[in-house]
Amino acid sequence: MLRSQRSVSSSCLFLLLLAATAHPQQHPIALKGTLVTPDDVIPDGTVLIEHGIIREVGAHIVLPANTIIANTGGIIAPGLVDLHNHLTWNIFPRWKPTQEFGSRYDWQAKPVYNLLMSAPHTALVNEGLECDAERYAEVKAITEGETSVVGGSTNHPECNRGLARNLDDPAELSAIPGVSSVEHGPILYNVFPLQMTESEFADARSALDAQGALLIHLAEGAPNDASAAREFTMLKGRGLFRPGVSLIHAVALKPENFAEMKDANVGFIWSPRSNIELYGGTANLPAALESGVTIALAPDWSPTGSDGLIGELQYAAAWNAAQGSQPLKPPLTDRQLVDMATVSAAHLVHLDGLLGRLEKNHAADILVVRPHSRRPKGDAWWSLDHASPEDVELVIIAGEPVYGDPAPMQQLAGGAPLESLTICGAEKRISFASEPQPQPSFAETEARLQTALREWGRNLAPLAECAQ
Repeated sequence: MLRSQRSVSSSCLFLLLLAATAHPQQHPIALKGTLVTPDDVIPDGTVLIEHGIIREVGAHIVLPANTIIANTGGIIAPGLVDLHNHLTWNIFPRWKPTQEFGSRYDWQAKPVYNLLMSAPHTALVNEGLECDAERYAEVKAITEGETSVVGGSTNHPECNRGLARNLDDPAELSAIPGVSSVEHGPILYNVFPLQMTESEFADARSALDAQGALLIHLAEGAPNDASAAREFTMLKGRGLFRPGVSLIHAVALKPENFAEMKDANVGFIWSPRSNIELYGGTANLPAALESGVTIALAPDWSPTGSDGLIGELQYAAAWNAAQGSQPLKPPLTDRQLVDMATVSAAHLVHLDGLLGRLEKNHAADILVVRPHSRRPKGDAWWSLDHASPEDVELVIIAGEPVYGDPAPMQQLAGGAPLESLTICGAEKRISFASEPQPQPSFAETEARLQTALREWGRNLAPLAECAQ
């Protein structure tokens, strides 16, 4: 929604993504449960993690003698990959406009938007609270099962160090010694691509030439908004309609536009909740599916979208079910929805060989959720896209337990200090060991943000939306 552009170095990206945290994994870890692999669901499987990497996945694997074994009883899936967010804005509570808008330019010009979000956000950044906002937002993302994000702090990249992987800011992570690098161009994230300077356009073209990625907001407005739709033609005229580009929102696009995207190997990042709340409708998903374009799912931001990908998956599943009426079927399967938040998202940034899969030699970024009580344990896809924040049992990033239920966190954290969180009535634990230097407690971070927001008549947003 708001201006943001960062890049990653082509020479160190592979090293970055297999990076160890500040407290590298000391012992192999084996997670036992229902595995969601690229090919199948394994009811009683094991994932072996060593040095931040998935070493083995399967029903019968041999474990090293010093392995720490966690019988999760849950559904073990790849960590969720979020390619569309505006993290420092996720400190704001939900904004419920009293009208639907034609395009993003309409609501951004409203005095109420400036009063409730734009002006206080600027003030908090100017007061030196951007790192606090980034930290809060990354904790929110992790509680939603996200292990990789984009759209973090732009003024102070140091704010992005530790916690979730910021794919568009590599400096926060260190490399695992001995891992060979591969060439990969920068990942750029841009909100107003048609306003880029000539220098920014040159950087974008260079990134794409180097097999990088460009994630851009485009055609964001009501499904019939002509001005939003015209951005598609304008983008092609600027020479950025090419492989490596992915269009975020794309609500105003027509079926023939999605066919063109497929032919040009341009991706699509879908954020249905924010689309519907702001514009009364979302992108023409059936047309996008029919075209064969690669589709990722992302939450946008919590003021009008979802708190994270757990919430957006649940919203997308509800939207999907609502489309199906006899004799029609919903356009998406549960597996397709989960793929949009994992392997398809990784594919759009050329990282599906490393992220988004529960597969040997991939980064050990892992999400564990408890099986849904209304479905059999084997229905893993349905449980994943119907999970609620309190269902998240464990989040592992680069082989390190970062967040989850008290028991697995205490078992796996290796003595690292843990802080307590309560998510929708469920007690959780979180580790800040990956942060590069000692930080205040998370409670202090919350208190600082709350105090600053109260000066604007606002309250700090909750980490999660909970059932009433």
